[in-house]
Amino acid sequence: MADTQLDIAASPRRIFTVDEANLLLPQIDRIFREMDARSARARELSDLVADLEAYWVKAIEDPAHEENARWAALKEELATNLQALNEAAIQLNALGCELKDPNRGLVDFYAYVNGELVYLCWQRGEKDIAFWHTLEAGFPGRKPLAR
Repeated sequence: MADTQLDIAASPRRIFTVDEANLLLPQIDRIFREMDARSARARELSDLVADLEAYWVKAIEDPAHEENARWAALKEELATNLQALNEAAIQLNALGCELKDPNRGLVDFYAYVNGELVYLCWQRGEKDIAFWHTLEAGFPGRKPLAR
């Protein structure tokens, strides 16, 4: 527990109210939708690159190889998509939330509940923030917010 407290002190984070965090949800959801498209394309590209490499092995790396240009273009597009996913995660962090699981669309916000520093927890598909958990508990430890 002391380590968690030190990490927070070492990198100051914004503390949210439920209302402040809820105001960011449309923007966060938009970022997740962009991540969905990039992630799907990255998986597709990764499979295509892997297929070419499995079939041609090291020969694909030869610039004179008939599939080299296609392989190189796929790898470049994959790198671009992975970079865009990284930038989306940075955007989420810049909003003040913590990306916990991009596939599930899970983010946490620092907040105080009953005087204790906790995470407000939101997952895509939820209308608004209705849960919280301790810093140590994670998603399985979610508890409903008192309204």
